[in-house]
Amino acid sequence: MNLEKWIEEKFNTTKYTLGKTDKGISNHNYILTINDTKYMIRVPKKNHESLGLQHEHEKEILTLVSDLDVPTVLFDEKEGIKVTHYIEDVKTFDECKDKDKFARCANLMKSLHNKKAPLFIFNPFVFNPFGKIEFYKSQIKECILSFPNEENFLEALKKEYKPNTLCHNDFVQGNILYSDTKDYLIDYEYAAKNDYRFDIASFFSENNIHYIDQRDQFYQTYFDGEIDPMIDVQVQAFERMEDILWGYWANMLYEQRGEQIYFDIAKDKEKHYRG
Repeated sequence: MNLEKWIEEKFNTTKYTLGKTDKGISNHNYILTINDTKYMIRVPKKNHESLGLQHEHEKEILTLVSDLDVPTVLFDEKEGIKVTHYIEDVKTFDECKDKDKFARCANLMKSLHNKKAPLFIFNPFVFNPFGKIEFYKSQIKECILSFPNEENFLEALKKEYKPNTLCHNDFVQGNILYSDTKDYLIDYEYAAKNDYRFDIASFFSENNIHYIDQRDQFYQTYFDGEIDPMIDVQVQAFERMEDILWGYWANMLYEQRGEQIYFDIAKDKEKHYRG
């Protein structure tokens, strides 16, 4: 797919500048400038189809999360290309130094989880982590990972799994944006029905949130102070499951794309799982 040609057709202009950013793990991201107006463009990397994503579904989800996401300008569901407004002076979760950033993310997550999606969107689309683990494993020719007691652990967790919440499923630091006027949760490629504890575990695991006071700040806000004393034990189990899931995901993409970042992610997940 020729991105320059796509831009010229969609925006009906040849007068623009395009600069690639260093953001994004499974997508390329660019800053597009037309007549002094800036946009962000998300473009899937090669072999993106192996992730099993449904951009038609993502397009429908975007209508539900317009209050959380950066405003969308164009969405090409066939190519998976998304164009949004460029928001100045935002910081990712990692860049943000606000001591209350854990609570701020809890508010974003709670807002998403409280949404009531229409049945025609909500029911058919389930982010089944157990099925995805098996799918990613089936795509791997040479496994570079080992998760001790994997099968028994996953079978036990299946009994506790309750996929009844609209979840984001990818709380990496780059998908959480803070500004002085508004906080954003972006990139809904993986959004679907899931267990709400999956999102909490994703946020903690992907952002290395291990300190009790940081987790407690999140829990106090998410649960409005009414915290189940067992919730962190449950979330830690989901973190281990996500180590397996994203470990095999990264192993698969390392084979397909040969990029070091995927090898590093896979090994990081294996290390975290082993404790």
